[in-house]
Amino acid sequence: MNRVFAGLIAGSLMIAGAGFMIARAAQSNTVFIAGDRPVSAEEVEAKLKSDGWSNFVVSSEGKYLEVSGLLNGKASKIAIDSQTGRLRASDDDGDDD
Repeated sequence: MNRVFAGLIAGSLMIAGAGFMIARAAQSNTVFIAGDRPVSAEEVEAKLKSDGWSNFVVSSEGKYLEVSGLLNGKASKIAIDSQTGRLRASDDDGDDD
């Protein structure tokens, strides 16, 4: 009987661990401004300057702040979620164009 309970507990822990890993992987958007809180355009502009962006334009597109400009002399575009400070999942700051 004890072996059955031990097996059930071990199995439950394995399933819970797998579920936790899947949940973490699904929420892996890159943090642009730490804190998981709403961010302003002014905060984004200050972060862009400190990260080496120049000649950039910040515009609001729904809940995202769209940024286009030069990053280390190369044209780049990113979108930041204004509610969380995270980059949009499809934006990895490494444009191929």
